[in-house]
Amino acid sequence: MQLIKRWFKKGFMLQAAAVCALAVPITAAQAALVTYSFTGSLDNPSSPLLVSGSFQFENATSGSSGVYNGAVTAFTLKFGPVGAAIYESSFIPGANAVTISQNVPMMGGGIVDRWALVTAATGGEISGSTPFNFDLRLDHKDGGLFTDTSLQDPPSLSNLTTGRWRLIFENANGVPSAYLGSINNLTAVPLPAAVLLFGAGLISLVGLGAGGLRNLRGSKA
Repeated sequence: MQLIKRWFKKGFMLQAAAVCALAVPITAAQAALVTYSFTGSLDNPSSPLLVSGSFQFENATSGSSGVYNGAVTAFTLKFGPVGAAIYESSFIPGANAVTISQNVPMMGGGIVDRWALVTAATGGEISGSTPFNFDLRLDHKDGGLFTDTSLQDPPSLSNLTTGRWRLIFENANGVPSAYLGSINNLTAVPLPAAVLLFGAGLISLVGLGAGGLRNLRGSKA
């Protein structure tokens, strides 16, 4: 307490508060979280459907051979008939990974570069089955999409051959089923403007604190 009082008397309080505030929200883990939203379609729907979702991953996750276990931190998938209630599945803690693959052999011949995400999932029951797994694959046939298998942002859809998603269900007897479809739009979600403004304001606050300290020293000279 005596130290804090001495800081206040010497004009250090503004700087100390600003530095502490900057240290709280800006950490390595937070700075490395990447979020994408997507829209798409469902294969062979019986009626027009809305399909949308998002996913988030930690791009500083360590891994080997292009496999980054535990990188996924969030996801949502929504789909349903236009004008009706939309079914939603979401992230649940469990096994998950982002995988970056180069020149993977394809069934039927050829190779593919692939950005893939898979995670445990939860959601409501449909026809006696509940979801347990979500995955998406962004493929470029014939390779040449990646220069290495380091963890990186998803490629632009314009550079891809296909983008696919799948939500896998199982019933009480463990019999699997799935909803699957294509991704037709993939967009990076930027930091909210309020967060950017808050950070800029804190930086300005530090500057003001330093200026006040210089003025204080100048007045004593």
